[in-house]
Amino acid sequence: MIQKGFSQEFKKSAVQKLLNRGSRPVATILEEVGVSSPTSYQWNKEFANDFGMKELSKRPQERSATEKLQAIIEFGNLPETKRGEFLRRAGLHSDHIKIWKAQIEGALTSGKQTPSERLERVEERRKIKDLEKELRRKDKALAEATALLVFKKKRI
Repeated sequence: MIQKGFSQEFKKSAVQKLLNRGSRPVATILEEVGVSSPTSYQWNKEFANDFGMKELSKRPQERSATEKLQAIIEFGNLPETKRGEFLRRAGLHSDHIKIWKAQIEGALTSGKQTPSERLERVEERRKIKDLEKELRRKDKALAEATALLVFKKKRI
């Protein structure tokens, strides 16, 4: 039973209940408060910073490159025992750190190629071009053969 026109105090108390729910499921809190999940999300977004409430963290894919780099550095400087706590607090998973680290390493090394790597890439491009040319030629030959077979069948 969703009511319209909740007071600001009610909304703030609902957000506070959600943030301090402990191990209770969100669905239980929402049923208790009497609001839907999208409504609670909107209220959470609206009031999370008020009165020192916990701010909603961004989704991992919404973070900037600077935030990702900062997370990688902070994660790397922590002892193994504190890393899990950091990941939970930041709303991340260890896979996010691994992927971001690989992306940064790839970006840093992609611009530097040895002459042999450059030569290898040129040869690969030439080989791809030749294979594509051969494929086009064979496609044309196949189309011609198909057309001849169709023409032959029509004549019979």
